[in-house]
Amino acid sequence: MRKLAELIMRGRSQAILVVIVATMLPMMYWISAAAVGLVTLRRGPGDGTGLLAWSLLPAGAWGLVGDPTPALVILGTYVLAVILRRTVSWGYTLAVLIPVGVLSGIALEQMLHEVLGQLVEVVQELLQSQETVPGAQLGADWWYQLFAGGLSATHAAMMLACLVLARWWQSVLYNPGGFREEFHRLRLSPALALSIMAVLVVGPQFGLVMVHWLPLLVLPLVFAGLALVHGSVAKRKVGVTWLIMFYMAVVVLGPYLITMLVLLAVIDSLVDIRRRIPAKT
Repeated sequence: MRKLAELIMRGRSQAILVVIVATMLPMMYWISAAAVGLVTLRRGPGDGTGLLAWSLLPAGAWGLVGDPTPALVILGTYVLAVILRRTVSWGYTLAVLIPVGVLSGIALEQMLHEVLGQLVEVVQELLQSQETVPGAQLGADWWYQLFAGGLSATHAAMMLACLVLARWWQSVLYNPGGFREEFHRLRLSPALALSIMAVLVVGPQFGLVMVHWLPLLVLPLVFAGLALVHGSVAKRKVGVTWLIMFYMAVVVLGPYLITMLVLLAVIDSLVDIRRRIPAKT
């Protein structure tokens, strides 16, 4: 991956070649998004915009055949990279991730409305044949909101992952170890964390369909929770084995550990848990 980053930063022609080829290949658009993010972070929005335009040519072709994902992920990653470069703050960047994810979700619903409707019909037909299965009595609108919300959150997560890759590339090339330290210090502001929690609690009272927006809203909190875990493990110097065990537990326990990460991220925004953890000498 370092060699690819070096190729991207070698010159404008090489970067354009990488983003065009990567976007043209099925399921490889994430490389293009990360490349646009890297150039934007290192050289600024001006150069990033030029590379973005080239990447959107093949991404637009994918959109014409019914797949808007490459264009949305590349464009969203570019926006987040601009915010991160100008603010040098993951907190601000994660705050912007939410409206970017909302806009992306609205665009996806407009473009894939019929596909989502067909998916809901298939799921309902399968569940109606097995009435004892959980969720068999839920209506079509509930399933539509679930799938649409999951789609929005998935695309936002891909944008965030591409930005992380771009930042890691930048660190490897120009500031070894910088991304690791930056990630370990990541902590949401109390205003952002409490605002998200307030929407999660109060939102349903105003007709907000939480099954739609819950995955997107908790994404910044989950990311901050992961940063807290990594930062705490590094401060205590307990070794990578603990991280491996943690991610294995996430796979097994899923929603329970994610809920714990969300709560820890909110608490950390208020009391700075890492500062209170004694460093191992």
